[in-house]
Amino acid sequence: MNRQTLTHLPLGIPLTISGAATIATIFANKRLHIAFGAAWGVLSILHAFQHRKKMRTDVSRLCHTAERAIDKAENTTWNALLAGTDIASFTPGRVRVYNLALAGNDTLAHQLTTYVKSFAGVTDAVVNLVTGSMLITYIPEELRKHPRLKRLETYLAEHAKIK
Repeated sequence: MNRQTLTHLPLGIPLTISGAATIATIFANKRLHIAFGAAWGVLSILHAFQHRKKMRTDVSRLCHTAERAIDKAENTTWNALLAGTDIASFTPGRVRVYNLALAGNDTLAHQLTTYVKSFAGVTDAVVNLVTGSMLITYIPEELRKHPRLKRLETYLAEHAKIK
């Protein structure tokens, strides 16, 4: 059997028959059940081979959908983080934000500074517990290598009270 014959051989009916036979023989003859199961497996592999281009497209589409879901989750996280936050000042490499939730809240301040410092390009993040402000310093060129962080920097620049 050559490759072209294999790619055009209709496998829908044999797949259905072997699948039904495998299920039908669950409680019958064990050897017959194994034989039909093996046939079903081989036919499934051949069927996947026939439709490999479509499968590649489907996997690509699935990955793209997952990336969009991740982007949406990150945007939700950023929005939650920035809610109630005033962007006091911004210059590339330095931003100061205020959030009353940080005032006197050492635990939140520690969690937030650890989170902010985890990003590539961020050199420091310091919270003033008295005022509820955070000063973030970063290397702009390093931060801008990451599209999401670049978008965040643009957002901060557009919404800063002092530029």
